[in-house]
Amino acid sequence: MQPVDLASVADDFDREIAVTPAIDRFCSSSAWILAADATLMPPRAPFSFRGAHGFFAAARGVHPAGFPYIEPIELAWGLASPMVGRDPAALADEVVPVLAARRDWQLAILAGMTGDGPQRRALERALPPRWERRRGTPTVRHVASLQGGVDGYLSRRSRELRKSIRKQLRAATAAGITFESVRVPAAEADALYARIQDAEARSWKAREGVGISAGAMRAFYGAMLPRLCQLGQQRTIFARLGDQDIGYILGAVLQSEYRGLQFSYDDAYAQYGLGGLLQYHQIAELCAGGIERYDLGTEMDYKRRWAEDVMETEMLVLVR
Repeated sequence: MQPVDLASVADDFDREIAVTPAIDRFCSSSAWILAADATLMPPRAPFSFRGAHGFFAAARGVHPAGFPYIEPIELAWGLASPMVGRDPAALADEVVPVLAARRDWQLAILAGMTGDGPQRRALERALPPRWERRRGTPTVRHVASLQGGVDGYLSRRSRELRKSIRKQLRAATAAGITFESVRVPAAEADALYARIQDAEARSWKAREGVGISAGAMRAFYGAMLPRLCQLGQQRTIFARLGDQDIGYILGAVLQSEYRGLQFSYDDAYAQYGLGGLLQYHQIAELCAGGIERYDLGTEMDYKRRWAEDVMETEMLVLVR
């Protein structure tokens, strides 16, 4: 394997992501990890390699206690897998010798892998027995099937949720609320983000500092959006009343899966259940476009109502 600048081969890297089994593909892709590297992670040195069977996407840092470590490019949530390749066994046979030959690390964090998945099994077989292995805390995502279109999706939801959506749809229509789907090229990403931020600013998330209106999270999504627009992955819907945006939902598609990113709405219109309606309209559009799965992201209580499956990954920590 040879050192590689992932930003310069991002398209090749994403093509390899698309055929890698049993990982969170979107959160391992270039749009997510490069934005996280630039805005969320501490200063680190590159530690990414490309071989005949894929990529090892990582970075090297030095802990305040003095020991050097290797970690995935995105470790803010631990969603990205550093092991990217169609054949995990062949890739592990390339990666492990690289790690063994390098003397500039003491601890390696390999996140984003399912506990019994092919990457983990391949590494367990290839790793030197003298390296200590530790297991990190699992990370859970809620995932919904979009099979059967909107009707099929709703049939798998609770009676109470279906009733609530119908009631909210009627109320929103009566109030004159409309929903606008927006896709733009990369050149218009900044204008789209400004529009999103305008809607975000009037939400409870902005007021309580838990949304994307300020700080590192604002920078992260601002860095990611141009790449999503460039690739045609960006999916945004605005809720509108007259000529004003009163809410938005932002996500991205990769192959046949949609990854929800953020949604928010103007508190003045909370009585219309805009969060649920934005979800509903996004799902309807995704179903019409042939998308098969909806990844709602990391675990939160409300997401259980909208999903029926989970994806769980964990960290493998190697100590030299």
